[in-house]
Amino acid sequence: MADHSVKPNTNSRLSFTNQNHNVTKREEEKKKDKKCEFEFCKVCKLNHNQGPRHKYFPNHKTALSSFLSRFQNKINDVRFFLRNPKVLRPEHADRNRFWCVFCDTDVDELDSSFACENAINHLAGGHHLKNLKHFLWQYGGKMDQLDKYRISETDLTKWEKKCESLKVEAMVAPTEGSGLKYGASNELSIRYLIQDSLKFRTLVQIFMRLTFRIQVC
Repeated sequence: MADHSVKPNTNSRLSFTNQNHNVTKREEEKKKDKKCEFEFCKVCKLNHNQGPRHKYFPNHKTALSSFLSRFQNKINDVRFFLRNPKVLRPEHADRNRFWCVFCDTDVDELDSSFACENAINHLAGGHHLKNLKHFLWQYGGKMDQLDKYRISETDLTKWEKKCESLKVEAMVAPTEGSGLKYGASNELSIRYLIQDSLKFRTLVQIFMRLTFRIQVC
């Protein structure tokens, strides 16, 4: 009696297996090609094809520490005017610059009434926070140190209230000798302005002491 049962097609199975193998092989080759793609590291200032593991290399970590430290020095200068608002003279506005390395943005103060006004608002904004988080994720850094490189809403609110007080003072006594503080905030002269402001405070304290002594006498 003839056997009419259908025999499995071995060739079709082999063909299907080979197709899967070829697909897997192509995917692996694509992954290898992606790993070989060059990208620019803005921290190390070089092109590399090391992929995400680049941020774990010792040289990158050293460069990142220096990178973040330089920006922290800049933001600390801005924080001085956050705590001590100064009215910005129009002739100083064009010299005001703040380069945000996280947002790749040049923040100027051409339309500002106060020193570092636009820089303060930029550092307190949501766009800056988003870019800051992405930077730390891409290049490394601790997420629990976000506040080192931004300005909180609480500090922004306090600064805005101080600025309003200065505006009221300007309306009451609009002359330069009324006690209003003027200054520029460009990166080249900002530290000298901080020193001048501290000297001004010292002179005021000395003047108050002399006035008190004269009244006592």
